Amino acid sequence: MKTFSEIKAAHPSLFPKPARVECGEGWAGIVGRLLESIASTPGLAEMSHFRILSVRQDLGFMKIDAGYNGIYEDSLRPLFLLAEFRSRVTCEECGQPGHMRSTNGWKRCRCDGHSTREEREQPPRPAWTLGRETTEGFLWYDQAADELRIVDDLASIGMPAHHIERRKDGL
Repeated sequence: MKTFSEIKAAHPSLFPKPARVECGEGWAGIVGRLLESIASTPGLAEMSHFRILSVRQDLGFMKIDAGYNGIYEDSLRPLFLLAEFRSRVTCEECGQPGHMRSTNGWKRCRCDGHSTREEREQPPRPAWTLGRETTEGFLWYDQAADELRIVDDLASIGMPAHHIERRKDGL
């Protein structure tokens, strides 16, 4: 498993040493994959101002704060969203598969080995919860394919009928 220090050393222009890391090392691999994707983005030479400012845990999943001009936002947004959704199913401590767990109101993504007994008793979240509403439709993370896609048929991802109806009613 790579560490955040190793990833910073591999991508010093994209992830400089002063960038804050406020999460477990288990998510370092996700950030490494993100930076490899960004480094292979056409036009990177024009993105000389792009920098990772911080990587942190927020509500149980990874948030990445980056500094760059807005013209790159649209092309990089899918990469950042994919990294965020990967963190929702990856243990923040070790990088192994995990799921969102809650203790005393605090959410975190952990594998069984890094969870408390109380957290291990919590069932994994259903796959349909790995999504969010967007202006284009329901954006869903297909964990098996490791991709984000817009889903029209919410029942196809296992969303219960009462949730689908509530969404249609705007509630």
